[in-house]
Amino acid sequence: MKKVIVVSIMVLLGLVLTACGGVTNPASEAPLPATSESAPNAVALTQVSDEAMVTVEVTPLNLADATPTSLDFEIAMNTHSVDLSYDLAKIAVLRSDAGEEVQPVKWDGPTSGGHNVRGRLSFPPLKDRGKSLTLIVRGIADVPERNFTWSVSD
Repeated sequence: MKKVIVVSIMVLLGLVLTACGGVTNPASEAPLPATSESAPNAVALTQVSDEAMVTVEVTPLNLADATPTSLDFEIAMNTHSVDLSYDLAKIAVLRSDAGEEVQPVKWDGPTSGGHNVRGRLSFPPLKDRGKSLTLIVRGIADVPERNFTWSVSD
């Protein structure tokens, strides 16, 4: 009798773990191609917000470039319970501590939802980057704001 209970629990646990994996879009899971902009210490620059059952991970791709044609961020959103149907170009802003704020020019990622979303968010260059930049993403899983701040050189 104990064996039947143990086997039943193991099968049930396997089904739950499989269900939590969910169906994903392989294109949204693929890593972004490496570019000359990517820094070897990009992982050290990665910041994470884990609120309301959604993890948002942001990695700046070219902050070290003093005169970029765009400021780019790799963004990954992951959850097991919330639909991630967000167009980050509509809910994000980039702000410098010098007071300048810009809207994204492009979200190169899915907007159709799912539980695992990855893409690149691009902003126009700022006239005055100041000493720090803050990426603000609003309204993911009813969290009013998620803030990600990095120090930059003048």
